[in-house]
Amino acid sequence: MTEDNQDMSRNSLNGGQGWEALLAEAHAEPEGLDFVEERLENRIGLTKRKKRRKRAIYSSLSTVAAALVFIFLVNTNAAFAHTLSRIPVIGQLIEYIQFDKSLSRAIDNKYIQEVDLTAWDGDKRLGLPYVLADAKNLVLFFQLPDDFELGADQWAHIHLKEMREGRTGEKLEGFAYTTSGLPQNGLQENHGFIMQRYHFSEGELPEQISFEVLLELETLPHEKSDAPVGEFSDDVNEHQMKEIGSFTFEVKFKKFAEPLVSEFHEQLSIRGQSITLEEMRVYPTGTEVSFAFADENTAWVKGLDLTVEEGESVLKGSQGISAIYKEDYSGMTVFIESNYFDKPQEQELLIRGMRLLAKEEEFITVDLETQAITPAIEGMELKEVSKGERKANLVFATKVMGEEAFGAFAFDYQDEQGNTYTLKNMGTSSSQNSWMETHITVDYPKSGRIILQRVSAPLLTLEEPIRIPLPQR
Repeated sequence: MTEDNQDMSRNSLNGGQGWEALLAEAHAEPEGLDFVEERLENRIGLTKRKKRRKRAIYSSLSTVAAALVFIFLVNTNAAFAHTLSRIPVIGQLIEYIQFDKSLSRAIDNKYIQEVDLTAWDGDKRLGLPYVLADAKNLVLFFQLPDDFELGADQWAHIHLKEMREGRTGEKLEGFAYTTSGLPQNGLQENHGFIMQRYHFSEGELPEQISFEVLLELETLPHEKSDAPVGEFSDDVNEHQMKEIGSFTFEVKFKKFAEPLVSEFHEQLSIRGQSITLEEMRVYPTGTEVSFAFADENTAWVKGLDLTVEEGESVLKGSQGISAIYKEDYSGMTVFIESNYFDKPQEQELLIRGMRLLAKEEEFITVDLETQAITPAIEGMELKEVSKGERKANLVFATKVMGEEAFGAFAFDYQDEQGNTYTLKNMGTSSSQNSWMETHITVDYPKSGRIILQRVSAPLLTLEEPIRIPLPQR
């Protein structure tokens, strides 16, 4: 979905240490992964798995900001305490987000709000110096204090616990968010910033909000497994999480800029699939391009590779959240960088590629004994099975283009009796020689067979991009 293709494991897998290295260093998923979002009525964490589902696709943040990206939904709880904090030099913030054209342009055009907040939990504190916001998007720039300490094998993470409408106290739902993590060297290189991006796909951001976040310290495993190569080791890859504090902020936003809207309703046929380009909405922090998919399509459209060309300038896939599906999977909204503050000129929207998942190949049965996949998926094989007493590590290989990496499976899977389980671990390495590896840990079923749901597919690049002229503003 984006050109900023980053290997979230940060190391290639090799030899018998591949699984161990993946779990130790790829604690989050790579770009383009379909994460499952709990539906509106009860989106409490990732535990209530039987509700209706809605999917959002996420891409990695640049290594300038973070090497790990985690996707979270809405939890519970609330409390208050905030005072003024030390405002960092705006140049530090520009340096931190220079990889993102949308945010850089917004700041260059003074579309940023200085909120100058600090929240406390006992003697622990967390800063929120700046926010960027429009009707559909919210970007929070947290900053760790100067005396915050991180070890060489430690990461700082900020997770959302709850967000509420500031005036009514009503709990907010219908949004997804991404958050970066911060390693030891990030304290200086990134000036202690941790950025979160929110997209309100099912409504608009209120003019005033309160929210509570949890600051945690993660210690990565560094011990090597004593298990022989190929054998299962069940207890050496545990990540230790330590809660630093819970912090609550209240923000009242300035007036939001109105979006620039272009309607198309242009029907396209791409790789035998019927797709309708509906509209484009340009916001200060990003651009939404909406598509609808025909019911008679034989494949699910799992991603669209879009860019906008305006002279010599090119707007690529947005950082953070890349796309969100409609409720019934009849369409999706794809995000690209914003040119909200640019002068009007001739532009073209380019569709350069897509991810197609045949509907009849969405669910696969995997035999852990024979390593057979049914139905057989072209370009995918179960490369390795390491069986433990109760669990098994599986290594899938998928043929991809170049160094592409994406999430292959949903977090939930079933046995042949219809019982539902959650993957114990999942990670993806960047491809080697055009083969990407996906590692998962499952409970070993009595029958030796499990049913996995595929949620994405390799990117198919079009020989010639589809070009759609955009109206001048």
